[in-house]
Amino acid sequence: KPLQLVNIFSSPASLMAVRRVLIVMDDDSEAQLLVCDHTQDCDNNYLSSQIIEVVMGRGARFDLYDMEESSAKTARYSQLFARQEAGSSLLVNGITLIGGVTRNDYNIDVTGEHSETLLAGMAIGTGHQHTDNNSSVNHLAERCHSRQLFKYVLDEESTGAFEGGITVNPSARFIEAYQSNKNLLASTSARMHTKPQLLIYCDDVKCSHGATTGQLDAEALFYMRSRGISEKEARTMLMQAFMADVIDTVRMDGLRDRLRHLVDKRFHGQRSFCGSCAASCHESNNAKPSAHEPA
Repeated sequence: KPLQLVNIFSSPASLMAVRRVLIVMDDDSEAQLLVCDHTQDCDNNYLSSQIIEVVMGRGARFDLYDMEESSAKTARYSQLFARQEAGSSLLVNGITLIGGVTRNDYNIDVTGEHSETLLAGMAIGTGHQHTDNNSSVNHLAERCHSRQLFKYVLDEESTGAFEGGITVNPSARFIEAYQSNKNLLASTSARMHTKPQLLIYCDDVKCSHGATTGQLDAEALFYMRSRGISEKEARTMLMQAFMADVIDTVRMDGLRDRLRHLVDKRFHGQRSFCGSCAASCHESNNAKPSAHEPA
């Protein structure tokens, strides 16, 4: 069964929490892990710092879902270091629903042939929230496939940053590596900074990278409003559709459905926690308290 690690900030004073997570996957083993960061008391300043290390044996299969739903006064710094042996499959999905200042670093070394790597992430920003994702996928073996997909929806005065890298070393022939960063600015005050990169040191590869930043489609909004849909609801529906392909990378059916629900509530200005977390707080920036719902 999937594993879940729940971290809740609830303290009468400012607090820093430091953790290290080590995952060692033996040959042909399989596992799924969901990490959830929540903030219960939104009046205090918190700092969350974590390092996750993943060592994957031959033919191993591992999914990591890292979700943050904290507060405007919570700062989070997360680093992932992973190494893949031959025939392994790694999926990492970083989800930032609510936060203050967030930085996620992903460092993946693909050292075995015929390995697969899928690195995805999403960020929804409001208020003065800042989300920064940095990725580095280092191909060291032949005949491997990697894909990166990161999407941001930024509203009000929130900011985002993405710096992604793909490195294909001289010994890594017949590699397929793709990277995409797409961003939607829902207000004129939101800002996005993006820097996709490719470093290729051999021939016989298929690689691409790209980044786009834009606003909601005015024609689509007009069409939906002409069909009787309010402007607010039309904007929400377009933003939900924008995030759909990141959500679809989730390979846990229950989590995928739950994530669609959480994203929907986030775009409606609400926050919703798993019932077992007993965590809820009222944010000044459009958040509304909601009933606890089971995961």
